[in-house]
Amino acid sequence: MPSPRSRPKDPPVSYNFKVTLAPGGLTSAAFLGASMLAGLPSDAAFTSIAGLGMEMDYDTVKGGGYNNTVYHLPKGVNRNKLTLKRGLASFTSPLMQWCLKTGSGYLFPMPMTLIVMLLDKNSNNPPVMIWTIYNAQPVKWQIDELDAKKSDIVFETIEVVYSNMDVLGTSF
Repeated sequence: MPSPRSRPKDPPVSYNFKVTLAPGGLTSAAFLGASMLAGLPSDAAFTSIAGLGMEMDYDTVKGGGYNNTVYHLPKGVNRNKLTLKRGLASFTSPLMQWCLKTGSGYLFPMPMTLIVMLLDKNSNNPPVMIWTIYNAQPVKWQIDELDAKKSDIVFETIEVVYSNMDVLGTSF
């Protein structure tokens, strides 16, 4: 019978995460430990986050004189838009204020650093994975349709573009 120490841990769950705007001047999550990042205040509870990842662009070139050889030459990295969904937050939400001020022209588009943390089921454990999203800029803020015939929660969707991402992880 395997000991509790040698037993593999359960895979992480996708429902336990939080998002925060990084403190001013933060250029790399490497300067902060995972427990310190986990202690940053989160803006609000999001129901879903999509777009964490990257895709490599490449050119396909056939080998000269070899009909069965193909080379894939890297061109660069594409990053998806990050889509954040949540119940409509308070008007004082820093994330909402950033989106509204940017969209109204009141604030020149100010890139921010977002930190997305996938948390362990046990809140005493450090985050399972941390994505630091650099130079994030809101490109869309939208609320669901308001309809007097429905009794649904009003959801807001925030889309941001970003230039780079660091991923920190713990073993699980």
